[in-house]
Amino acid sequence: MSEVADVEPIDLPPSPTSAPKRAAREKKPARKPLPLRVQNFVWARAAGRCHFCNKLLIGDEISGTRNANSAYIAHIVADSPDGPRGDRNRSPLLAQDPDNLMLVCDTHHRVFDDRHPDLIAEYTEARLQAVKQRHEARIRIVTEIDESRATHVVRYAARIGDNESPVAKNAVKFAMLPDAYPLDDGWIDLDLATLDIADHEPEFWSIQLRNLRNGYRERVRGRMERQEIHRLAVFALGPIPLLFELGRLVSDISTVEVRQFLRDPKGWKWDPNTAAVKFETTRSIGRDIPVALKLEISAQITDDRVQSVLGNEAAIWSIAAVNAHNDIMRRPEDLAAFAKLFRNTLDDIKVIHGENVVINVFPAVPVSVAVEAGRAWQPKAHPPLKIYDQNRKLGGFIPAHNLEQPD
Repeated sequence: MSEVADVEPIDLPPSPTSAPKRAAREKKPARKPLPLRVQNFVWARAAGRCHFCNKLLIGDEISGTRNANSAYIAHIVADSPDGPRGDRNRSPLLAQDPDNLMLVCDTHHRVFDDRHPDLIAEYTEARLQAVKQRHEARIRIVTEIDESRATHVVRYAARIGDNESPVAKNAVKFAMLPDAYPLDDGWIDLDLATLDIADHEPEFWSIQLRNLRNGYRERVRGRMERQEIHRLAVFALGPIPLLFELGRLVSDISTVEVRQFLRDPKGWKWDPNTAAVKFETTRSIGRDIPVALKLEISAQITDDRVQSVLGNEAAIWSIAAVNAHNDIMRRPEDLAAFAKLFRNTLDDIKVIHGENVVINVFPAVPVSVAVEAGRAWQPKAHPPLKIYDQNRKLGGFIPAHNLEQPD
């Protein structure tokens, strides 16, 4: 929310200090003060932030002064003909027009100052109007968000040293607006622990699952029981079997939005202009158990990779995306369509293979699909799931996690 198009960093030359120039400035007639009503218009439209860089101009963190005012109100067309972008006819007409005024910080105020004509030439009236309109449009969008769209945010990813989670807060905020916004105290970080144990070692999965469940119990469940959480957004990056479990954990919350990290353009914002994903399902014929379900959303999984784990007699089902690739999940509608198809397929497998069937799940899926699959699975209605993970070191799929009804 702090970026403005077409505004480059400014290397300001030192302010002139010569006595003649000071004297010349001092001899200029005093500028007529802006009426309070006009100042209020400018402040309100800018929401107390610099039109250029979005810096908040109220308060000072260094001194701790909450009510400090560091703002300037600057003219686009100068209030005198000899000023920046001044005009003999238009300057007096626009001198107190809120549409001709911008709220700016000290740095960007110098862009409008007649001490630096080389800078003034770069910022034409048209360019300044574009910056002003862009900022004010963004403020209108943000402030029109209804309070009911306040959202708690779960971030689940590996923390690298003392650095922030790779699911950056600014990126999350940008992705959510204008449909929802994160609560100030609504950030819930479930860090994916960095272990000395490699993911091909059996204890890796049990430790990571325990850490995830403990973090969820400590940071989420209590808020749910106190009915503090009404809406939840999930931004997750991690091993696919763990994301199935994360989805299962958040399934008790009625309103949950699961987000997908896009590779191009990079970020968490949905891409509504993308064509809808088409799914195809394949049913096993003439075989009973063991049962496999391939989730081929990011890539194809050949049957021989499943058979190398379960044997040649395995009954193999599939949910596949047409033209599968690793950046395919770009719209929430496609994610919802997958979840519905996943639930229906679990129901069909149960009907055909019986109440006691265990479904071996072989996923090649985006992170959002893994979370959504965990949410879609219902412990009392669906068969247990045995989730596999592709392990390069071991050269194939290995069992990682079981989703099953608690005793």
